[in-house]
Amino acid sequence: MTRRTVTESGPQTRTFEMMGATIDVKVTSEETGDTFSVIELSIPPHFPGAPPHYHEQMPEHFHLLSGKIDVLLNDTWSPVLAGEHMLIQPGIVHAYRNNYDQPARFLVIAPGHDRFFFELMDWMRAEPVWPPKDRQTLLDFGRRHDVIYI
Repeated sequence: MTRRTVTESGPQTRTFEMMGATIDVKVTSEETGDTFSVIELSIPPHFPGAPPHYHEQMPEHFHLLSGKIDVLLNDTWSPVLAGEHMLIQPGIVHAYRNNYDQPARFLVIAPGHDRFFFELMDWMRAEPVWPPKDRQTLLDFGRRHDVIYI
């Protein structure tokens, strides 16, 4: 388990820092009539990323702005380079990580995914240790946001 710090900025917090990463909600679902949200993730070298999961309804797009990450699609990890775009359809098990010596920055574009990050940051501020000891709580949280952890 990793101790982490979550900080915030401004009265309408849209930027969060945790475990060396920055999450910046650029466009909320509310601002697009619930059609999509845009989140910019900046992750440090050797960042473990998101655990394997899938979405039942939500397509998710990754667009690499800088650096390089590895993305898991079903059983295969593949590098994604700056300038590349990846569409992950519902039902596809996926994850990301930065196994490299350089930071990476990418956009996550998906309907409603901003709500996942807003709630996640609230939860991480309240939890002294991450990930939480009660795995079922994490599974239930994910399911509320169409994130089905494997």
